[in-house]
Amino acid sequence: MKTRCVPFLFFSASIAVVMLAASCGSIETTAHRDAGDGMAGGAGAPAVDSGGPGETRDGAGSIDVAAEAPPSVTPDAPTSLDVASDARSSGTPDAAGKPDVATDVGGPSGTPDAGTPGTDAASDAPKGMSTGCGKPPAAGDTPGRFVKRTITVTGVDPAVKPATAGGSWTSRVYYLDLPTGYNPSTAYPLIFGGSGCGGALTTNGDNGGLPVLPANNQQAIQIGLSYVWPEGGGACFYENGANNPDLPYFDSVLKEIETNYCVDRGKVFAGGYSSGAWLSYMLGLARGGIIRGISPAAGGLHPEASRPPDSKQPIAALLLTGADDTANPATGPTGSDAARDLILSINGCKGTDTTEWPTCAGCGCVKYNGCPAAFPVIRCRPPGQGHTDGGGAFKTAIWSVWSTLP
Repeated sequence: MKTRCVPFLFFSASIAVVMLAASCGSIETTAHRDAGDGMAGGAGAPAVDSGGPGETRDGAGSIDVAAEAPPSVTPDAPTSLDVASDARSSGTPDAAGKPDVATDVGGPSGTPDAGTPGTDAASDAPKGMSTGCGKPPAAGDTPGRFVKRTITVTGVDPAVKPATAGGSWTSRVYYLDLPTGYNPSTAYPLIFGGSGCGGALTTNGDNGGLPVLPANNQQAIQIGLSYVWPEGGGACFYENGANNPDLPYFDSVLKEIETNYCVDRGKVFAGGYSSGAWLSYMLGLARGGIIRGISPAAGGLHPEASRPPDSKQPIAALLLTGADDTANPATGPTGSDAARDLILSINGCKGTDTTEWPTCAGCGCVKYNGCPAAFPVIRCRPPGQGHTDGGGAFKTAIWSVWSTLP
């Protein structure tokens, strides 16, 4: 049984750059809200959600952006360079309880070829500044707050089930948070986030999904992805199926951000809670070599036949599932344990010996000793926790890793 829930992050690609003259459409600002109960605090109680599809958001309420304290970890400054030089069933389950599975599909141009797991990964990874470096922010951008953007998504398979009433697979929204003091000549890490199920059409993701940093941070560009669901489906990301519409959605958003803002293309990350965690597992595997690392909380991974082809490129991974999570349990063919094993293999990790990793206080984390330093795998099983996002402690731990990767 797979569920998705309320509260949720995500990162760059070597995609052929095309200027999107009018993609940014409508713009509106929204105050930052935490993506779940207990998520604003450092080691406070993490959000726990045992609801299923169609659930409503937790009443976390609105939080003044300026009032939210940044993580306790002091991140490295972004690199300044010379400008000249988705409990997750997708769709309505069939009579056997299995979610609909679409078929076919392909990635964006510039996607690294699927190579041999764990070999010469760095050679395929994009590096350097994006083409948006040097361009001033767009009119209406408000650093330090999530701003609603409308985008035309290309590459969606016409065979995908129709979107729910009022929704569209090709005209979607996302929420952009530029760091305060944004400098167009500085290449920033890019973090994508996705929230759990139950949000309203077009406004889910307005808090960043599962934001790793506060909206008024100075270290990274953050994107809140917003889900659309198929007719008859639950309000969640629709990331299952080889030709699912959420992969081209991610590709289109990434391309637009890299074209118009200054991104460090070697530091693109994705994460999320519940439905957003399923999305980040799918994106990390399908866009390895573009996405540098993932940080899913309370998610799982669809079987190989029910997701886009794996890139077979390594990714850094912080994987969290509550020890008592029964909504998206760690075990089973779609559990996070199976996803972890696949990532360990792709990363070329040697053996399964682990060492306790205390950086995420109370998260029950271990780090796999045999993985390359550039592609660590850290597994967290918070004791006594159910369908949890890990709270503020997990966010702080995520940034401590993303900001120090070689």
